[in-house]
Amino acid sequence: MQSYSSFDRAATVLSLSCVAHCVALPIIAVSLPFFGSLAQAEWIHWTLTALAIAASGTVIVRAHGGRSPVFLVPVLFGITLISFAVFADSFGIDETPPTVIGGLLIAAAHIHRLIKHK
Repeated sequence: MQSYSSFDRAATVLSLSCVAHCVALPIIAVSLPFFGSLAQAEWIHWTLTALAIAASGTVIVRAHGGRSPVFLVPVLFGITLISFAVFADSFGIDETPPTVIGGLLIAAAHIHRLIKHK
């Protein structure tokens, strides 16, 4: 059976990148204007979200244990939250809380899979 640990690692990194983008980049943007434009660029939000969903989706669909409730519930809830965050601005809602919570849920589920399958 093929190992999908690289997809778990990728999903973890991408999910935590979403968290870092929401939390750290605005702080850095204050001192470095170039990063300020990155903090607001919509294409970054879409790209990080799409890549995190693709990596998690690959594990869900193809990996052994990818559909277990212990993994599936937090990942699907996390995907829902980061997907909502992409549209949150258009509803006048701060995107940071759903992104941080969603990203941490996805990362935790993938880290749990990595530890469990070692």
